[in-house]
Amino acid sequence: MKGVILAAGMGSRFGLHTQEEHKLLLTVKDVPIIDYTLQAFSRSGIVEVALVTGFMPDRINEWVGDGSRYGLQISYIFNPDYRLGNAVSVQAARAFTKNHNFVLSMGDHMISTDLITRVMDSHGDIEGNVLGVDFDLRKAHEATLVLVDDEARISSIGKSIRKWNGIDSGVFRFNPDIHGLIDLWIARDSSGRFELSGALDYLIKQGGLLKSCDISGCYWHDVDNMEDLNYLRMAGLHSGE
Repeated sequence: MKGVILAAGMGSRFGLHTQEEHKLLLTVKDVPIIDYTLQAFSRSGIVEVALVTGFMPDRINEWVGDGSRYGLQISYIFNPDYRLGNAVSVQAARAFTKNHNFVLSMGDHMISTDLITRVMDSHGDIEGNVLGVDFDLRKAHEATLVLVDDEARISSIGKSIRKWNGIDSGVFRFNPDIHGLIDLWIARDSSGRFELSGALDYLIKQGGLLKSCDISGCYWHDVDNMEDLNYLRMAGLHSGE
């Protein structure tokens, strides 16, 4: 299975801190945020990983290199339209994922190996689309929310949905058909902003299947701003396992 990490965003919520450095190269315990995610992919056995870049691409390329020090084979995909939303970055990876299933992670989510392996192996159905869902509702601040039914199907997703019982961890397992679905959604959407959660909402409304994988108890943290980063710096380093 292949891996895709979205690393294109500007990190505008970090203010002046990202005018001179990419947000994924800001550090926790002297280790850049991106390294935690790369190490988690490597430990999970996913070796072929694409980094989709946009803002400050050279800084990411220079730091990560060919990926060999992480035990990875890194491909770089530049998305010139990264300002249009992260669903466009998913589409930019199409030539890399081809006909393969793949695990996708947001680059600004510090995640653990256990989270990736649970999502990768969940439901025993390698063709299914799966989202890692955290049912610890204390993590809901500014998160993308989901409603999961008794059969582990996600019936609603978004930041402002009224009824919900879980939190989007930002780690997915997709089959290749996701690219065609996003194409259809973008062609029908006139907002000019294309976030992955919107595409998945469209998938669900069209009768498509998005399964949840319970990753409650796995380490992960969404690093959206300096408040999040400072919390992690004070809380200490996680094991990454």
